[in-house]
Amino acid sequence: MDETPTGEATTEDRDTQPAGGAEKHFYGGQAVIEGVMMRGTDRYAVAVRREDGEVVVGEKPIENYTDKHKWAKWPLIRGNVAMVDSLILGFAALQFSADVLAQEENEKAAAKAVEEGKAAPEPDKPATGIGPVLMTLTTVFATVLALGLFVILPTWAVDWTMGKMATGASYGESVLRNLVEGCIRLLVIVLYIVCISAMKYVRRVFEYHGAEHATINCFEAGEAVTEENCLRHSRLHPRCGTAFLLVVVVVKIILGCFFGWPTPLIRSVIRLALLPVVAGIAYEVIRWAGRHRESLFSRILAAPGMLMQVLTTRKPEATQIQVAIHALAAVACEFDLPSGWQTARRLPVPLSAQPKSE
Repeated sequence: MDETPTGEATTEDRDTQPAGGAEKHFYGGQAVIEGVMMRGTDRYAVAVRREDGEVVVGEKPIENYTDKHKWAKWPLIRGNVAMVDSLILGFAALQFSADVLAQEENEKAAAKAVEEGKAAPEPDKPATGIGPVLMTLTTVFATVLALGLFVILPTWAVDWTMGKMATGASYGESVLRNLVEGCIRLLVIVLYIVCISAMKYVRRVFEYHGAEHATINCFEAGEAVTEENCLRHSRLHPRCGTAFLLVVVVVKIILGCFFGWPTPLIRSVIRLALLPVVAGIAYEVIRWAGRHRESLFSRILAAPGMLMQVLTTRKPEATQIQVAIHALAAVACEFDLPSGWQTARRLPVPLSAQPKSE
C-alpha cells in the first residue's frame, strides 16, 4: 500500500496468490485528500469525507493490461507495467478527491450567494478542483523534481563531498562511492518526508495512509472489518510503497557498482537509463516479501521499510478508518459494510462526468 505524500500508488494490490485452490486478491490502495482509494480485481473506489461529514464514494471499472498481453506478466516487465498503471490510477483518485472537496466549496458559495440575493453559479455545471491541464503540468513538474532530487542530486553530491575520483583509482573506491551515493539518496528522501510532514494537509494524508494500512491489516487477519477492529491493527504494512523506495535505493547501489564511477554526466545518464531495471527488480523483491510475509527472511527484508513507514503514516482517527472501510467495501466482495452503516452516496469518476441534470 502506499502512497508518497503526493499520492503515489502502490503496486502490491495487483498480486494474487493461491489459497485453498482459489485466487486470493491482495487489496491495496493509497491515501488521497481527505480520503482513501482502494483497488479491487475489476474496479477501484475512492472514498472521501466532505467537510460536512458526509462520505461519498467514486467507483470506476479498471482494465487489467496484463490480461491482454502475456509479456506484461513477465518478471521485471510486470513491475514497470504495474507501477505505470498504479500511477495513472493514483493521480485519477487524487484528482477525484480534490474535485469532491471543490464541489462542496462551490455548493457553499452558491448557498451564500442565494442568502445574499446574488446570482448563484450554474447549478448544472460540475465543479472541479484541478483541471486536466493543471494536473498534467503538476505531474510533469513533480516528475522532473523527483528525478532531480532523488536520482541526479545524490550522484553529483558524492563528487562535491569526496572530490573527483583519481585516475587509476581502485575498484573498491568506486564501490565506496556508490555506497555513499545510496546513503545520500536515502538521506534526501528522509529529509524530504520530514519537511513536507510539517504541512497540515500532508499530515492528514499520512493519517489516511495509516487508516488504509490498518483496514487492510484487519481484513487480511481474517477479522470482521469494523471500526473497532481496524483501530487495533498496525498502521504499518510490509507491501507499502514506502518499502519499495528503500528497496530501490539498495538495488541502485548494487547495480551502480557494475558501472564503476564515470563522469557525473555519464553517471546521470546511466542512473536514468537503469530506472526501469531498478523498478523491475525492486517490484519482484517487494512482491515476494508480500507473498511470504510470515517468513523470517521476509520480515528481515521488510523491517527497514516498516521503519520508514513510521514517517509516512500517522495514527488514524476513527472517522478516517470509516472512510477506508467504505473504500474497501466498495471493491471487496468478501464483506459488506458493518451493520447499521449507511451506504455512502455514489459519484461518477471523474466528477466532471456527472450528468448536467444532477
